[in-house]
Amino acid sequence: MTFLKSDLPLRNIFDQYEQPENRLTHALATVLGQSPKLLVDFLKWLGISEIPKASLLAISQQQVPGVQLEDVDEEHQKGLPDLAIFDDDNWVVLFECKVQAKVTMGQLERHRKTAQRNGYDSPWIVVLTVDELENELPPKTVVRSWREVYSWFNQRVTDSFWAIQLVDYMRPFEQKMLARNYQIRGTITVFDGLRFDDKNPYSYREAKRLIRLLGDLLQSRKDLHKIGVDPDGKRRHGITSQDTDSVWDFLPLVAARGVEQFTAFPHLTISINRRHAVAAITIPNGVRGGFRTKLVGLGIDGFLEVVRAIESGLRPVLKKSPNAKPMLYATQRHYYSQRSDPEVDGRMDADLRTAIQGNGASTIKYQPEWVEAIYSLLVNKRSNIQLGFEVHFPYSCKRIRSDEAVDLFAAAWIAMSPILDLAVDG
Repeated sequence: MTFLKSDLPLRNIFDQYEQPENRLTHALATVLGQSPKLLVDFLKWLGISEIPKASLLAISQQQVPGVQLEDVDEEHQKGLPDLAIFDDDNWVVLFECKVQAKVTMGQLERHRKTAQRNGYDSPWIVVLTVDELENELPPKTVVRSWREVYSWFNQRVTDSFWAIQLVDYMRPFEQKMLARNYQIRGTITVFDGLRFDDKNPYSYREAKRLIRLLGDLLQSRKDLHKIGVDPDGKRRHGITSQDTDSVWDFLPLVAARGVEQFTAFPHLTISINRRHAVAAITIPNGVRGGFRTKLVGLGIDGFLEVVRAIESGLRPVLKKSPNAKPMLYATQRHYYSQRSDPEVDGRMDADLRTAIQGNGASTIKYQPEWVEAIYSLLVNKRSNIQLGFEVHFPYSCKRIRSDEAVDLFAAAWIAMSPILDLAVDG
């Protein structure tokens, strides 16, 4: 095993900090300290110039580079660089690493002056953060996001044991922080697909991490803004549930701005469960705008036309994900409390292709009465009935197992958007 030169030994590989963001920095320092090639390549990627030979470099954490400090608890180490890479000849890179708090220009200037007081006249400053720095950066200052760091190491997992170790650490790190409601200001990993299978079983924590990443990517898409998605709308603040078999989130519409209850308007729903991933458009029972009256005025023939238009629009999606299923459902539920999971009183599901004669799916027979029954339930309801159009994506789909899953979700919602035109008032 290769170690870098240092008179000041790197904190032990098994040692851990109390603060979560310091743990992440320690993981990065450990990996870089174990692989000289990875260290030099990483510095080059950051844009650092005139890098000394790896054998001449040393790494320290929470201390002035080149100065041995006595053990100090973390609360009294503020103002010190989180990580430093340096040599014995006036070359240094100082790192400020943030997950929760924002970086200030004052912090960076203090690091620079501290380095200069200790003989490093022209230090590099690297900021690893989840935020973008809006200030104009001084010379020899580099900003990278943790997501970019994750992606860089993830691209090297086939060639580097230590890259694997960091990537495999960052994923559960983010899971644990979300599970403990630690307020990460953004995300530290990137979405690279939904890869649950026998070797990588579904887990609630991993589903929470993935749904947050997937939701962020989808909410920022301009093609979804065109169908009414609010790019700045609030999603679920804390994704918690007693049901660990499924995780869900939603994208609100611009039409819903200012409302207290998100169930007053349709919304785009993301669900990740043990069996499959779901892209849905949900029409809650309490939706504004007289949806039931619109359905009555539309009549069963008009409703079937909406269903057929959606099914037709989804065909390119199903061509890319052949085992995906386009579904329509109506459900009646009740809740024992505001925070409890729903109790299902009744539910009816139908594949949209049952309403299409000659639907191209040899195993799905024409039976429009399924859709007619759901329509009848909606217009004659005496209780809380929720309607939804959704696509079930199996985890065996190659595109779902990659970052192309984002495109599939977006295309599915766009194809299902005719129901939004009907449900959203005005």
